[in-house]
Amino acid sequence: MANPSFALRYREIGGEGLTGKTHFAIGVASGVGLAVASGNPDDVGELALTIVLAGIASLLPDIDEDGSLINNFLFPSLSRTYRSFALAALGVVMILLFFIKSLPLWVLLLGIFAAGVAYAPHRSVTHSLLTCAYVTWVFYTIQPWMAVPVLVGYLSHLFADTLTSAGVPYLWPHKKKFSMKAFGIKVKTGGSEEKLIGRLSVLLAALGFVYLIGLILYNEVKMAGWF
Repeated sequence: MANPSFALRYREIGGEGLTGKTHFAIGVASGVGLAVASGNPDDVGELALTIVLAGIASLLPDIDEDGSLINNFLFPSLSRTYRSFALAALGVVMILLFFIKSLPLWVLLLGIFAAGVAYAPHRSVTHSLLTCAYVTWVFYTIQPWMAVPVLVGYLSHLFADTLTSAGVPYLWPHKKKFSMKAFGIKVKTGGSEEKLIGRLSVLLAALGFVYLIGLILYNEVKMAGWF
């Protein structure tokens, strides 16, 4: 007999995709890697926000699933039954505020995204390169440098789901889903492979974070003229 908690988690992520926690771990690890690759310890705030943005972006593709981690964060006290409506309503409000209050363009674009994906079938439009490009553009309009960590985080989710048997419709609205089944790779939700991926991601993120802290401290000591 299936474990009830596992069955619930399986339904919450809409099938054979990875769990939200694993996606978040991969996204954060990707953000840390990007921060390390930048090699610029001068702006600690930007380095931290790079990691945060990548982590958040790694959850966005599952915003079309009421029980996903991102929706649990956005609407923690709201029943799953009403979350799609709440997301659509939030999008409409943002669109109206853009026109009424003359708010920045990103408010309109984010509102369109929220309203547009609220009732979309799971693992359809939000799991496409088209939406990835759109979301990246939205954050580019906020601050151009934000585009790269958002792009990396979003793509990390799509690639991770490519490892599952369900696949990803990268070319939506074309319905073909791409996966690694042909290479014998079929990661199961909650299985040992997913747990390993999650743990490795956490380990890599931790190592990268320690490196960043060391780099920042080294830079501060150097600027202070201690050596």
